[in-house]
Amino acid sequence: MTRPRSSTALALAVLVLAACGFGRPSGPSREEVVALLQGEANEMKKGGEQMDPKLRVKVTWNVDGIDVVEQPDDPAHPWKGTVRFKIVSTMHDADGSETNDLIRKNFTYVYDTATKKLLFQSSTTPPK
Repeated sequence: MTRPRSSTALALAVLVLAACGFGRPSGPSREEVVALLQGEANEMKKGGEQMDPKLRVKVTWNVDGIDVVEQPDDPAHPWKGTVRFKIVSTMHDADGSETNDLIRKNFTYVYDTATKKLLFQSSTTPPK
């Protein structure tokens, strides 16, 4: 008699664990996603500011903000994040004058639970 009871108990335990979410991929916390996006922002800034000195252009990428939104209806991509930049380019003209230009750029990502990485979604230039 103990054998049917133990298999019933085991089946019940499996059902309870499955209902609690065990076995499903779990995503990172909001803070972990913000840290991942900050790392992406640092890499973009580093790459974007490397200009050929012959062009006489200096570019400065300033992080204007990092936004993270939970996506509870999408378990494969539980977080969506945007890195906002203000990019200032300064050009030194032949007559010695400077020309400055400001560009705003947004980069959107989602966190993918299968790969445990941020996936790039889009790059936009918001209206001025």
